[in-house]
Amino acid sequence: MKFFKSFYYAGRGVLEIASGLNFRIMLFIGGLVALFARMFCYLTDAKWGVLLLTMGAVLSVEALNTAIERLANKVCREKDELIQNVKDCAAGASLIISVMSVFVGIKILWSDGLFGRVARFFSDPIRALLAVVIVAAAFVIFIVVPEIMIKKDNSDDE
Repeated sequence: MKFFKSFYYAGRGVLEIASGLNFRIMLFIGGLVALFARMFCYLTDAKWGVLLLTMGAVLSVEALNTAIERLANKVCREKDELIQNVKDCAAGASLIISVMSVFVGIKILWSDGLFGRVARFFSDPIRALLAVVIVAAAFVIFIVVPEIMIKKDNSDDE
């Protein structure tokens, strides 16, 4: 039973982390990259594996950054230079993996003819408009609305 409880606690942690704006933005971008790769790139299983592991690394480091920041804020509520340095280092780790993931993505996704395939797909104005509307709607649903709800909940608590 203890084994299954650990999944419950981990799931709670994921839901807690998903309340963070940066995590949701990174998850959203990862979803767009995966969709782009699926639509326009011919990836081997190995390349898919690297791409998905890279996305997992970005999200995991952001989760650790969030955990460190929350713990630091709980341990020391007043301004402390050492605590601020710890938080900055955690944020720096998240920035490093995010920047490196961009290079990994470019290396994996870049291929001859990629721009031609993308241009052909979006040459139909209706398809291009539909894609923009879908991405914008997804952004609002997954990024903007939860942020409004979180701010509303925080203002209700005061």
